[in-house]
Amino acid sequence: MDIDLLKTFLEVNRTRHFGRAADNLYLTPAAVSARVRQLEHILGVELFLRSRNNIQLTPEGERLVPHAETLLLAWSRARQDVALQSDQLQQLNLGSTYSLWRFGLSHALNAMYEVLPEVAMRAEAHPADTLNRMLQERTLDLALLLEPPEMAGFKAEKVGQVKLVLLSSDPAATVKGALQSGYVMVDWGVSFELFHAKRYGDASRPVLHTNMGMLALEYLQQQVGAAYLPESVLGQPAGKGLQRVKGAPAFTRPLFGVYRSASDRKEAIVRLLGQLKPLEI
Repeated sequence: MDIDLLKTFLEVNRTRHFGRAADNLYLTPAAVSARVRQLEHILGVELFLRSRNNIQLTPEGERLVPHAETLLLAWSRARQDVALQSDQLQQLNLGSTYSLWRFGLSHALNAMYEVLPEVAMRAEAHPADTLNRMLQERTLDLALLLEPPEMAGFKAEKVGQVKLVLLSSDPAATVKGALQSGYVMVDWGVSFELFHAKRYGDASRPVLHTNMGMLALEYLQQQVGAAYLPESVLGQPAGKGLQRVKGAPAFTRPLFGVYRSASDRKEAIVRLLGQLKPLEI
């Protein structure tokens, strides 16, 4: 199958418009339409419900999306593997959530380069459920997660921990006040939700819910408010003006490196994890 057909399908799905998809792909609308029809012919199903100014996926199209994304990602990585430099022996694909990259893992990349100079790395950010799926589909070699999945054939190795504390841009904030005025509820996973519910119940009144800690940090940089963020933020320039709310309990969670037990890149993965330990975020 022509990989461009899948690219076109995904772009039409993203834009829900043949004309905009054509502009983004530097094609004509007729060419985009022809590619989608060709893909539908190959698969023997309709992928889109077409009506004026309303393009929707069919059930078959919905099921194709994750497969198309996986195939494109695998193709991209295959091209990179083939094109490795002469001094590079293999490629290592690692991923984590957006928030973990922002608040600590990105700083650990230099250490990764130092311990594995012969490895070409590819770093990605995705939600935890997507990372779990990519591990199973073998499009990801290593995932760094707070809540490792229970999957047969995979190993979860502790590499450090994340300590979340209630930070506020109001120096006089109390725990009660922080939760009820300008509070940003950050999704740090199921364990954090349970911790939050046990400690605070319905006491919090968030102005924003998000799974991206960076959005919460940006909010606190501009508005009076509070959020649970990694304690390490206080030592970074981005944390200037923030302080820990006195009396608010901290949430500490282990950080795990998850990889396939029989991975052909296990040696590089183990070396990398050994370099990261102990990782404090």
